[in-house]
Parts: sequence; C-alpha cells; structure tokens
Amino acid sequence: MPAWDAVEPIQRKSYPECWLIAQPDHAALAGDIAAHLCPPVFPRLDSDVLRAIALHDEGWGPFDTRALESRQAPRSFLDEPPATFVEAWTASIDRCQEVAPIAGVIVSKHFCRLAEFRVKEKKDSADDMRLLLGFLTAEDRRQRELLPGCRSYEPESLTDVLQFCDLLSLYLCCGAQESITFPQSLGPEKVRLARVQTQDSAAICRFSPPILDGISELAVSARGWPDASRSGQFLFVLE
Repeated sequence: MPAWDAVEPIQRKSYPECWLIAQPDHAALAGDIAAHLCPPVFPRLDSDVLRAIALHDEGWGPFDTRALESRQAPRSFLDEPPATFVEAWTASIDRCQEVAPIAGVIVSKHFCRLAEFRVKEKKDSADDMRLLLGFLTAEDRRQRELLPGCRSYEPESLTDVLQFCDLLSLYLCCGAQESITFPQSLGPEKVRLARVQTQDSAAICRFSPPILDGISELAVSARGWPDASRSGQFLFVLE
C-alpha cells in the first residue's frame, strides 16, 4: 500500500497505553537512515545534508518535552493546530540554517510542501490560513536569500531525499507492519519496502530496488505512557 496509508491511521488512533517517540528522536532516526543510503537510487549526501535530515524536527523539542511532562493523553503531530506546527517548523528551519545554507533550504522546502498541501485542503479558519500563507511568504524569502550558497547542490532532489527518510522513519516509529511503496520519484521506479520474516522471528525491512550500503541495524528511543517509568529503544533491521 502507499506508505502514508500505513502510517496515518496509526497516528490518528487513540491508545490506552503506548510508547511515545519524540519528534527530534524520529528525525535523528531519519538522519541515520540517510547515512546508509547509496547510489544509484540516491545521491551521495555530504555532512551538511545528513545533519539537516537529522535535525529537521528539532523545533518540536519544547512541545514534546511539555507534552511528556504533562502526562496528558498523547496527541499526534497530525492533530496539532497551525499555530503550534508553524512555530515548530520555523524553529526547525532556524536550527538547520545554522548548519549550512543548504540545510536551511531543504528543511524550509520540506515544510513549505507540507504547508502548501494544507492550504490546498482548505479546512482551516481564515486566521490559520493567513498564518500558513505568511509562513510560505517568509520561507520563500529565506530560500531566495540562502540559495546563492547552494550552487553545488540540487535542493529539490535533496528535499525529496529528506522526505523519503522522514516517511520511512515515521513508518518504522509507528509500528506499521504492511509492505509499502514510497511516493517520491527518486529513480526509474518507486522504492518498495517488503516485510520479511526470518526463521528467528525477526522482521527485516527489505527494499526494492536496493537502496542501502548493506544490512543496517538502527534504533530509536521511546518513552512509556501512561507509565513514565518505562523507557527503552526499538531496533530495526533494514536490508
């Protein structure tokens, strides 16, 4: 199924108990994924681009911390209002701009794509629409200011790479089990992920066409809810 169709229902569901993964931790996993990508499907990524992918949700940190400390019922990032996510997006872009111009540009483009999709949905109030349009205007200005420092890069294709890693990380973090197809056009064919069960009952995520530099074992930190004393890591095997 399409990757987002596997992720969204899990994000929308309410749970009596669950594991929570903070947005910055999910982004760090996306950065770890990016570090194992290899040609020809993906371009080689330098340290500035890898850092951008790993930090692309850094602005959510204060919101996630407050939510974890409140111990209230968890709410998906999909259910946050524009006032919250625009602030988180802007702080994330600010942080990535500190890394390098290209880092700021691709994270800005990533969130602008999300904002443009939200605007097209036309489900927000007039005030929220003004907020979204103001964000798009400000980010267009930011990108034009930063682009002269990005002449050796292809920002649009690198934004595609960021969004692939972002979606793969979300898929892994939410616990989806379906085999999926990714929407990004990164080569002559769409990237597919198949869940393969091994004899020792471990689940391996296998990609077609091959996109990794070998078998990768990655992890992400999680916190228990409502039992705040629980913490741990989830491990993933990608091939």
